[in-house]
Amino acid sequence: MKKWIPVETYPIFGVVGVAVVGASYYLYRLSQGPEVVWDRKGDWRPWDKITHDTNQKLITVNPEFWEKRRQYVKENQRAVDKI
Repeated sequence: MKKWIPVETYPIFGVVGVAVVGASYYLYRLSQGPEVVWDRKGDWRPWDKITHDTNQKLITVNPEFWEKRRQYVKENQRAVDKI
């Protein structure tokens, strides 16, 4: 085996292997983000389903704002439906 792979190349293989694993992990993490859509048969623009009164944040700083906005949107929708 020493004739085929010289001992001096082991560090090179190690560094390249670590780089390949790191790049693969990075690409995997990018592919799992919320802006990536893998469903080709379904709706390819799911962000269009979000309404104006939907809070998409993980932490709500001002929950009263979203409640008032939800009520405002419902009232305006009723006014539009009457017309």
